[in-house]
Amino acid sequence: MASLIPKFVKKEIIDVWVAESWKLMLLNSSHEPNASTQQYIDDVNENEIADGGGIYTAGGVPIADKIAVADGNDYYLDARNKIIGPGSTISFRYGVLFKDVDGNPARSPIRAHIDFITDQTVTNGTCTIQWNALGIIYIS
Repeated sequence: MASLIPKFVKKEIIDVWVAESWKLMLLNSSHEPNASTQQYIDDVNENEIADGGGIYTAGGVPIADKIAVADGNDYYLDARNKIIGPGSTISFRYGVLFKDVDGNPARSPIRAHIDFITDQTVTNGTCTIQWNALGIIYIS
């Protein structure tokens, strides 16, 4: 088992992710994250939410302005906060960040699962997903 990953290798990983086209798919509370079995977006999309206001796009919403940020010998991936709305009517518990490969769920790999801890509900309004101050993904 590796006990140390060189800083330049961490940077290589983050730089690849920054260059990829990512989306965020919102999932309902029936979703059960499983790091062993959920590799592609078609492994989880059965629990994707629907938007009663027609604002959230089925298949996921794009994540914009991803950047790699150094933190000593570590890196984190950050992006602009995601705003869905106004006029959105949604309820979700989980989010899945994934690399969009030609809109094909069977070929679009999951990069991270996000647990929002409780159901998040917006009724005819605006949902803002604000990423953690240490970014979306931290590689240490």
